[in-house]
Parts: sequence; C-alpha cells; structure tokens
Amino acid sequence: MMKPKVAFFGMTSCKGCYFQFLLLGEMLTNVFRSVEISHFWMLKEQNRDEKYDIAFMDGAVSSKSNIEKVKRIRKNSRYLIAFGTCACLGGIPAIRNSRRGYHEMVYGRPVKHPSLDEVTPVDRHVKVDYRMEGCPINEQEALRVIRDLLIGKRPREPDYPVCVECKKAETRCLFKDGVPCMGPVTNGGCGAPCPASRTACDGCRGPLPDANWGSEADLLSEHGISREEIKSMFSKYNTSKTSGRASK
Repeated sequence: MMKPKVAFFGMTSCKGCYFQFLLLGEMLTNVFRSVEISHFWMLKEQNRDEKYDIAFMDGAVSSKSNIEKVKRIRKNSRYLIAFGTCACLGGIPAIRNSRRGYHEMVYGRPVKHPSLDEVTPVDRHVKVDYRMEGCPINEQEALRVIRDLLIGKRPREPDYPVCVECKKAETRCLFKDGVPCMGPVTNGGCGAPCPASRTACDGCRGPLPDANWGSEADLLSEHGISREEIKSMFSKYNTSKTSGRASK
C-alpha cells in the first residue's frame, strides 16, 4: 500500500510553528512512520512538488508569489491545513496593514517594499480544511489533527474560549488578581498554558466568533486599560479583515 503523502510549506512568518512540530520529537516520528513526507524543508534536503494527501501551510500571504504558491498547493492537495496565527489570521505580519513607515522602523533604511499592500490569511485566497491557530501552534493539537486526517476523520476546530480550559485545569482567573486577560474572547484549543503560568492570554489564537466584546472591553477598562490600548489588544493578531470564523 502507498503511504499518504504529507507536506509542510511556509510563507511570511517567523517559522516558530515549524519548530513546534519538531518539539513533538519521537511522537512525531511515530506518526511519520505511517506517511511519506514529500516536502518539509527543515527536515529534508530533497523536497518534491507533487500531489499531496495533507498539506500544512504556515505564514501569511504578503506577495504575489505567495498567492501563486498557495493556489498551486491547494490544487495539488486533498486537505489543506493553515497552521499558526499568521496563516489563519494574518498574525504579526499583518500589523503593517494599519501602520505606515514600518519598513524604516524595522530596518532603519530604505528597503524594497512587498508587492501587496495588504497582508492576508491563507483562506482569503483558497479553501482551507482546518485552521490550527496559535502563536506558535499547540503541538498536541497538531498531533491530533494529523492522526484524525490519517484515519479519515475530519478534525473539529475548537469553538470555546480559553477560559473553558482554565476552568478545566482549575487555574485561578487572572482578572481576580487584577491582571487583564484576553481569554474570554479568544479561541481555545491551546490548553491555556499562559494563564497557568500567571501570564495573561494575549489573544494569539484569534477572536471567538460569538465573543462578547463589549463585556471584555468593560472588564479591561475596569482594570485601567485605556481605549487605545484595548483597540490594540483586540487587533494585535487580527489586523487583517479575514473570512470564515475569523471575520468577526
């Protein structure tokens, strides 16, 4: 029997989500024994362009070549998984959509500007079968998604806030300690490691579609967060106007 072909690709990102896959170590190796890795530039010297059963796409779309690439991969893939906040929401690269003079701020000298005026998520351009959000992704979620797809099961995207996972883990709410947190309006699925370490959730998994933004803004205001800071917190990972579940 032919093994399913799995591929990993990247566009505009820091590549931190790639490293999360690598952190799975032996668990990832065990999964990969049952598949053929056609393309994974961090692991393989020789990578092939062919038809794939599962393709993982990391990074936001920020150039015409990115658009061409993601359309080609979508055409050649049975399942296309957007992994990481950059691929799902535009992420940190999309902050430039609402900033001017960012090239000079970052590089301190004139540089060639990208070919697109707006950074966008993958699903703005092609159909995505699963969005694995997070900055970086949660490696256990990645493992579950791979296993589900290999047995023909469609993985289910989380539809609950980070707060649910805090309650399951019996993590004390940060708001009770006067720490502003984005957990009530952020998609769960990460296991809530930040609140568990007493660090506020900053919304890296993107906005929950049915979140109560008004109540969250009121909570943040009560904790001394200014209107401008609240706006920045809400848009940090979601500057791009996205489609699907990220469109709120």
